[in-house]
Amino acid sequence: MNFFKLEQPPGVPHIPIKLLKMIGIIGRQKERFRILPLFLVYFFIIALPKSCLGYPSFELAIIGIAELFFQTNTFCGIFLLFINGYKLEHFIKRARTFSQKVLSESSPAIVQHLTTQHEFIHKVTRIFFIVVLYAANFYVFAPILSTLYTLYRTAKSSNETIYYTLHMEENFYGLATRTSGADYLLFGAIMTPTSYLCAFAGTVKILTVCNCIIYCTLYFQLIQVKLQTVAQDNTFREELKTIVMLHQEALNCARFLESITSLVLLQQLLLCVLIWCSMLLYFTVSGFNVSFMNLFVLFVFDTTETLAYCYLGEQLSNESANVARVVYERNWEMQTPAIQRDLKLVLVRAQVPVGITAGKFCFMNMEQFGIILKTTYSIFVVLREQF
Repeated sequence: MNFFKLEQPPGVPHIPIKLLKMIGIIGRQKERFRILPLFLVYFFIIALPKSCLGYPSFELAIIGIAELFFQTNTFCGIFLLFINGYKLEHFIKRARTFSQKVLSESSPAIVQHLTTQHEFIHKVTRIFFIVVLYAANFYVFAPILSTLYTLYRTAKSSNETIYYTLHMEENFYGLATRTSGADYLLFGAIMTPTSYLCAFAGTVKILTVCNCIIYCTLYFQLIQVKLQTVAQDNTFREELKTIVMLHQEALNCARFLESITSLVLLQQLLLCVLIWCSMLLYFTVSGFNVSFMNLFVLFVFDTTETLAYCYLGEQLSNESANVARVVYERNWEMQTPAIQRDLKLVLVRAQVPVGITAGKFCFMNMEQFGIILKTTYSIFVVLREQF
């Protein structure tokens, strides 16, 4: 498929760029309206029914609230990326500039590292996109198959009321979606494309944030490789200015990334706790059924997303700090005074913490992931005792 074609230059997140253009977050001004249907669907089909129209039972209310938290995290994250669309475009321009400098001014070993990592990132991104698509198929067709099985099982019992399995738990504008076949078909016709749209929006969000983090991490790795190559060839005099410029460009990309993702990750941190608590509460009060499986799919997706942000954020911080370590290990104090001054500049810049933050309150790393788990468990224990 041309959509998954490996494109040039390497070092740029091409698949997320295509996805962002597809829904109007970046691109020409007249194409920005594409984001509007996304939010109309979220507000009128998901948020309004789930938050205002009530639920027939406590168990179904837990499912509906958990789904509301999950979809709010997805669509509001997309909205925050849309607000920062111009910053995203600027970040992409800087990424292209950095990659072109590396390709034009670096040794074959560095270019090979960039190309190899770019191919690997592209492959993983493509696999994730396909996996989410298959997971969305399960989320869409499992309720339909469950309903067909219910119809088959109760076909011989005319006195038994049939309860249909919904794609999402909500009272949909007065329709008897749980007991009326006609209303259920109408609801299913609406929710089937909505479910795919939700999966698509979530995929755009996580691929955009993760790819940007991964490529920023790669930029700092390339600077380390270049420093090692220059030290081996003893070409500091010729290459040092290029290294200083590339390091500054990588730091600028990281700062842009942090400003773009700060509010997105703050929302992720807060809603992740609510999503986990509500889903764990449902898992403890319900039996194994289709709703359980659908909610478990959402649970796995949200856990994977949060873990990815924390793990990749820690990798970014580590690779940025490793630039200082590489400089220190290359006997910078043995160089000429002019070279030492430039290397000191790289050292000082590399010692400033770099990473992605949740609203500038805390860095997203594996330690923070552990804190999220502990907080979630504490709240879940309190909720379980109450219910």
